[in-house]
Amino acid sequence: MGMPLAVPRYTAEEVRHFPDDRLRYEVIRGELFVTPAPGTPHQRAVLELARQLQDYLKRYAIGEALPAPFEVEFTDDTAVQPDVLVILAPHQGRLTAARLYGPPALAIEVVSYSSKRTDRLQKRQLYQAQGVPEYWIVDTDARHVERWHPGATSPDIVTQTLVWQPVASVPPLSIDLERLFRVVWEGLGDDPA
Repeated sequence: MGMPLAVPRYTAEEVRHFPDDRLRYEVIRGELFVTPAPGTPHQRAVLELARQLQDYLKRYAIGEALPAPFEVEFTDDTAVQPDVLVILAPHQGRLTAARLYGPPALAIEVVSYSSKRTDRLQKRQLYQAQGVPEYWIVDTDARHVERWHPGATSPDIVTQTLVWQPVASVPPLSIDLERLFRVVWEGLGDDPA
């Protein structure tokens, strides 16, 4: 009978020193997650969402949106890079030149073939446990957004208009998902629709 193998445990600091080889290295509770570079639909979705969020946040001077790669560190052994994250003005003090410490106001992951399980399980559980107020899982193939809140056991599935209001004193942001997915798939021969 063979000896059980010890599974390596990593810290956020160790992962920061991995090579810059077009792979995304993240660590959740000491477990390493590696994701290859994403494709065109993924990147278009990230760009469009980050643009719409940044325009909205700056218009009302309530925060900022940052696209990946950018690190969010929760603990010494948990650091992830959401595809897009939002930091609201009251939490700007947790933002440094290198990373955000603690939960963002919004975390967004655009799923790809290699990230579906991690985005829907490990990252969802992490974001919910860390009190991220909203977590959006954007599925470009299914053309919907799974909207999660802390404590939820299932997501709200949004297919038409995604409405987000992080601050009660300003009007909400409305994202036309049909338009978003048209932009994502424009000119690509493998459009799933």
